[in-house]
Amino acid sequence: MKKYWVNPDDETLSPEESLLGAVAPDSRLERPIKSGFFVVFYFGIVLIFSIFVANGFNLGIVKGDYYAGLSARNQYISIPVSPQRGLIYSKEGVLLATNKEIFSLWFVSSKLAGYEKEEAALRMSEALDLPFDSVSGLIESNMGKAAFLFKKYLTEEEKEKILSLGFPFLVLAESDTRIYPGGEIFSHLIGYVGSVNEQDLNKDSYYKPSDEIGRDGLESFYENVLRGRRGEILIHRFSGESGFSAPENGNSLVLNIDSKLQEKIERELAAALRETGSKSGVAVALDPRDGRVLSLVSLPSYDNNSFIGGLNENEYRQFFEDKGKPLLNRAISGLFAPGSTIKPVVALAALEENVLSPSKKINAPGFITIENPYDPDIVYTFRDWKNHGWVNMREAIAHSSDIYFYTIGGGFYDVEGLGIERLGRYFKMFKLDSVLGIDLRGELAGFVPSPEWKISRRSEIWYQGDTFNVSIGQGDLLITPLWLTSYIGAIGNGKNMYRPFIADKVLDKNGGIIRILEPESIQEFGFNEENLKVVREGMKMAAEVGTAKVLADLPFEVGAKSGTAEVIKGQSTNSWLSVFAPYDNPQFVLTVMLESGKEGSYTPHQIAYRVLKEYFK
Repeated sequence: MKKYWVNPDDETLSPEESLLGAVAPDSRLERPIKSGFFVVFYFGIVLIFSIFVANGFNLGIVKGDYYAGLSARNQYISIPVSPQRGLIYSKEGVLLATNKEIFSLWFVSSKLAGYEKEEAALRMSEALDLPFDSVSGLIESNMGKAAFLFKKYLTEEEKEKILSLGFPFLVLAESDTRIYPGGEIFSHLIGYVGSVNEQDLNKDSYYKPSDEIGRDGLESFYENVLRGRRGEILIHRFSGESGFSAPENGNSLVLNIDSKLQEKIERELAAALRETGSKSGVAVALDPRDGRVLSLVSLPSYDNNSFIGGLNENEYRQFFEDKGKPLLNRAISGLFAPGSTIKPVVALAALEENVLSPSKKINAPGFITIENPYDPDIVYTFRDWKNHGWVNMREAIAHSSDIYFYTIGGGFYDVEGLGIERLGRYFKMFKLDSVLGIDLRGELAGFVPSPEWKISRRSEIWYQGDTFNVSIGQGDLLITPLWLTSYIGAIGNGKNMYRPFIADKVLDKNGGIIRILEPESIQEFGFNEENLKVVREGMKMAAEVGTAKVLADLPFEVGAKSGTAEVIKGQSTNSWLSVFAPYDNPQFVLTVMLESGKEGSYTPHQIAYRVLKEYFK
């Protein structure tokens, strides 16, 4: 065998040296290609060719018309024309949201050829009374776009001046904007519209920069119903010819809201705030037979017309920085301690759980004391708002005896009491800790405290006194005014708790009915009728001789429960009244609350009296 080696003194590499270390089973440097390779290669070529053919067929034949249309459309510049939003009517047909014609100004960059940008900017700044630098900068920064929205709202004077310029690169697009005839009286119900932002554009391809979108209230919740279908102005890029595709108006809403009732309650509540110095108030009225919302007022309020065309600096501070939070819909998003208005459900739970008989009398002096279970030297005192003497359940509801409800809720004397677990179960049965599903955005669920929550949140155990507080609607128990109204309505009808809903019907652009919104039961009750009767009779007594006896002068019987919930100890309370009417066949339930008023305020009772008298007149 021939040997090879590397000469250490020679830096060149001979051909033989390049093969050193090569090992092969035979000495051949070339091998024949197997026939299978040609088969795979052939079928690979065929497959690739087939893909090209199929794709070409799909693009040219199957989707040929589509791409041809797309190509033809690319020859045009599109300027969107927003549709007219659907109208919103009250129950009686009063317009609560309508539209006003406006014009917006579009700049078609490709048509600027032959004109000096500086001259165009100067003439436009004079016509629109805008700084030259602002106009010039806006044009320069958008020159890469075929067309852009220059100004959304033009006054009639500005429109005439723009037309007089005769510039072919300026296009006026007709559109509509919202008008709210009822203003702040209905603003928390209706909401408002605002210009779309980048998030809106990214979220839904429907929207264009010139569009408006519902930002609150029904405008937001029913956005897809109200918004309609956009039209457009088409301008040929080369010939300058134009075409127009008409927008399709949105559908309209008819509400369950009684406009006269809404106006009456708003006036009464606003006057009460002025008279008492309370900082805010809420009122909710609905039909307990099906959950239809008849009125919803939250004060302080705001004028939703202010959002048309954008807020100025003063309006922004007024709406977003005011401590009174006028944009907050307290009826659905405010969480408050219910005070004694919670007592009817506590009484019903005690009867259903056989804690005591309704006729059993309990001594309710001005206070009771209990010892600390771990240190008998520590004594806690729980007070009542007055000495009630011996009272049974009906009397305790009517006169709102705290000590009676301490006893049946947390246990005292010879009464074991419900305890927090059973109390919590009944609260949740009435959906206290759930969102009820009203057709408004921002509804909050109430809160039911528990021993587990207190340990995890405060690192403290649950005491008997905590149960006492919850039993009279104090402590950490929180509810919304909407929930309280729905729950009292459920006590009134005795069978169902309904999802509250504001909109009744959806109409097409010609006024034809597209859809009727139906009631929905969210909880069906099977309470013992005698137990329910006891609770209702206690509420009837409250309106006749008890804490709500202001209502006794009404020409019909009602069931009611008042309440005061301490906000700052010894300084301010929230005053409540909730009432259903008529007593034997409830068709109407109303809740009124004044926030941070004075202890024992009867203002909500007086408001309720006047509203009920007017409504049933």
